[in-house]
Amino acid sequence: MNEKNKKEVLPKSASHLPRTLLKGIVIVLAACVVVIVLFSLWLELHLRKMCIMATQKYPGDKVEALMQFVETKKYGYNHDLYRANNHAFWALGQLGDKRALPFLKGLLTGEECDHETNICQGEIKEAIDKLERDQFNLPKFLWRDIVN
Repeated sequence: MNEKNKKEVLPKSASHLPRTLLKGIVIVLAACVVVIVLFSLWLELHLRKMCIMATQKYPGDKVEALMQFVETKKYGYNHDLYRANNHAFWALGQLGDKRALPFLKGLLTGEECDHETNICQGEIKEAIDKLERDQFNLPKFLWRDIVN
């Protein structure tokens, strides 16, 4: 063979590596987008469900209804309903309405969580933290129609 006809011959698998890698990256990114969209829709449905439950019991504004949902001793300290309270606290944090801050702060006792006798302090703290952050609130942006 002379110098002109000499070509560097790559193995067939090596020549397809960049294309395969690019396809793999695109597939992974597409899967991530699908997971994020599905998770966001699931969260939105859960938030909508909590708002509907609260406004059926206490008609009117969703934030005020969610606060009333846990405001009474019947709903605030009943062991069987602590999970509903936690969902209401979560929903208040997701809605991003700072009107809920005084209410949530008033529920803090400074004691350890005891789901047998009291509402969950950890859930309340998480909702307060979410409301106090001055960062962009993606759930509030995505679900602003639920609030209105």
